[in-house]
Order: sequence, then C-alpha cells, then structure tokens
Amino acid sequence: MEVENRVRYRVNVSTSTKGQKTWDATVEVDGAPDWASITEVLNRSDRLVAALDTRYPPPTEGASR
Repeated sequence: MEVENRVRYRVNVSTSTKGQKTWDATVEVDGAPDWASITEVLNRSDRLVAALDTRYPPPTEGASR
C-alpha cells in the first residue's frame, strides 16, 4: 500500500473593528517522514506567509482606512 503525502493549508482572513485585514495560517504535512522534513514544512510555511503578506500588507504607521 502506497502512502500519500498530504499538505494542508489553512488560512483565516478577517477584518478587525478598525477595518484592517488580519490573518493567521497553518501548514500541516502528513505522509512519508523522509519527505515531510521540518525544513520542507518551514519552507512551505514561509512561502505561504510571504504570499499572505503580499495580498494583505500590514498597515503603515499613521495610515488610516
């Protein structure tokens, strides 16, 4: 029986009471231990965070919406 590698991304995007977008994210990897090394999980997480920072940039100091 072949074990499938599974990567699950969870992203929750919400709007604060001040109208700012906030988010939290999780990356889960199940499957073959040799494939799902901590380095690979962290690399996937870093890419997800970079994409979310681009899509939902943090507000600049003193800026209001």
